Amino acid sequence: MKKLLLLLFTSLSFYAQSDSLSIQKPKLSVVGNDGMKVLYRGISNPISIAVNNALSYKISGDGVSQDLDGKYAIRPKSGNETKVLLEIQTTDSTTVVEEHVFRVKPLPLVSLLVNKKGCINGDCTIEIQKKELLNAEITVKLVDFLFDYNITVKGFRLYLTNSNGDTLASFDIQGNKIPQDIYNEIITNEKTSLIIIHKIAFDSDLNLSISKTPIIKIKTI
Repeated sequence: MKKLLLLLFTSLSFYAQSDSLSIQKPKLSVVGNDGMKVLYRGISNPISIAVNNALSYKISGDGVSQDLDGKYAIRPKSGNETKVLLEIQTTDSTTVVEEHVFRVKPLPLVSLLVNKKGCINGDCTIEIQKKELLNAEITVKLVDFLFDYNITVKGFRLYLTNSNGDTLASFDIQGNKIPQDIYNEIITNEKTSLIIIHKIAFDSDLNLSISKTPIIKIKTI
């Protein structure tokens, strides 16, 4: 009898523990940015949303917006993470609320390049042969940026300085290359010590602005 009672109590205990277990169901929705849970502060980050077994859904969260084409984006304002909530009306007429958490990063450092040579967010001096300056291409790069982007340089300022730092000549150039006439000015001005490029104008599909345009200084060799 004692053995039977012990067996009975053991069985009841086992089933009681099984009833208390919680099974986490897989989410109905996926919210992502190129498969990564990362957003950049200060720009509109496009996101994609996929929901299974849903009649409809609503999305909400800090900085969430929808354009005229129905595409969603998130523009985080502060903090190291942000949350997106999806309220889903399922096909069996139940309401499910799911939370998606994104890590928020600051915008990366900006690098200004001349023929793919340059520096990161600040003043630097690079050495370039004079002949390389003809049609030299000026580009802007976001360092270690995780997503695809396009930044097209539309214009820049170039000026020549002597060894004392005095300005010898200044040119506002349209486009992203040093043209023939400016190149001629550079190679004929014997007092030129440094060529300085700054005040970049550009177009970007990221809808961003650079508060402080980096400066690049060129020493010809």
